[in-house]
Amino acid sequence: MILGVLFLALADSVCSAAVQRSTVEADHNWKMVWSRVDERDFVQSSGPLIHDVNAFTISLWVKDLKGNGYSGYLYYKNSKNDFLLGIYRYSTNLYLQLDRGSTVSCSGCISYDSSWKHIVVTWSGNGASNGMGAFWVNGKKIHEFSNFRKNHVIYSHAGPVYLGMLNSHHYRFKGELAYVNMYAVNISTTEQVMQLSRASTDDPAALMSWADFVQGAHGEVALVQEFDIYTSSYIDLECRATNMTVYLTRSAFPHLIPERVGLIDRGCGAEYNETHVYITTNLDQCKTKITYTNTTAEYSNYIIPDIFWDPANSSDATPNAVINRGRLHVEDTSLKFHCTYPLLSHDTIPAYAVKTSNFDIHETGHREIDFKIELYHDANYTQQLKKHEYPLRVDTGERVYVKAVVHGDNSRMAVWVDRCVATPNPDPEAVTKHNLILNGCPSDETIQYHNSTRKVEQRFSFESFRFNSVPSAVVYLHCYIDVCRADNEESRCSKGLDLCPQ
Repeated sequence: MILGVLFLALADSVCSAAVQRSTVEADHNWKMVWSRVDERDFVQSSGPLIHDVNAFTISLWVKDLKGNGYSGYLYYKNSKNDFLLGIYRYSTNLYLQLDRGSTVSCSGCISYDSSWKHIVVTWSGNGASNGMGAFWVNGKKIHEFSNFRKNHVIYSHAGPVYLGMLNSHHYRFKGELAYVNMYAVNISTTEQVMQLSRASTDDPAALMSWADFVQGAHGEVALVQEFDIYTSSYIDLECRATNMTVYLTRSAFPHLIPERVGLIDRGCGAEYNETHVYITTNLDQCKTKITYTNTTAEYSNYIIPDIFWDPANSSDATPNAVINRGRLHVEDTSLKFHCTYPLLSHDTIPAYAVKTSNFDIHETGHREIDFKIELYHDANYTQQLKKHEYPLRVDTGERVYVKAVVHGDNSRMAVWVDRCVATPNPDPEAVTKHNLILNGCPSDETIQYHNSTRKVEQRFSFESFRFNSVPSAVVYLHCYIDVCRADNEESRCSKGLDLCPQ
């Protein structure tokens, strides 16, 4: 979230000052907020439709306030107050209306639960798709229709398009609207709808774009910067086992100066190419913060748009007053990003095969953190099995040496094996199985633990065995680990075998 002090001039023209610092502000990433139901609250476009329309696609983002049963999203009328076009919601039904008495709807296709929804409504009154159209919600086509107002034309005139209202006072809107765009074509594919779901503010291809509504608020409709949809459209995050990379699309942030972008640690700067600005940080570098829950570890940092700009203000904060000239903190002027990893992860390997005449090889991949099960030749743990040596060939009763480890630079992590189960196939939930470790404690009487100087690994061994039902099968080892903060003396990882029955 970014907090800025923004002034909008409600005049025929607006003169914008030159940007003196690097920012992640876009030109029109606004949302309109209706905090009450009042006929004086609406938004109108700065101009009319520029020509007659006999096909359209209307894309809009909507957040209905929970409990508001009726909502008028978009309304267009002529100078005689005749109804020409409307999109509205009645309970969980969506409606498209052309002229006063012509409506088409989809039943039970939308909820009003205070969450953002992307709605696309299409219609054509000409050509091969004459009378056809569809409703889409969150990228999914939920209703198609045909033979609706074939050969119809919506005539342009000098009047505006309205948002947050309908011709009836019963359909006053309460909630938030953003990125309303109207196109003079009838799109029909999922790929086209997904493209429209990206926050679009001033699309030159649009018959009417979101920028046309920015100065049209009336009553108590608030104009507020919108970041949830915009950042999810143009910022990508890759979460890896030991690091994370955040990518910003340069065209979406026209005031961003790549050389000035950094993280909380100002020494961690950005790289860039023609299309993107991007920063990579290891999970324990660049002042990345780690937060634990019972099941996850979250690593978070902030994109600082301008590492040379200090938002501090010398005035005292006045949070309870009407205005505030107090100090802005880094959280108020930057973009937070985070990667979340499960604290219980697992890996599967084809551990060993009792020496018989045949064996098979299978291997499944890692999970969200780079946790691996590794086998070693002896208790010294100096010679790890190479990939081509799996599964290990052993005699019954021979000891198998295992290491469970989180790879990478994870110095603030500690691990403890929560469960290890052996099966005759790659399925950890197979009916035929044998527990080696359960709830962090030995379940097999031959389990022995071996010391390690590293908290991100645990070593143990057991005597090999075979399954009576399939004595020639490869034995698969499935291990699950708890990941803890290394300095937490009260964690499961620190207490280890102390919590096991004696």
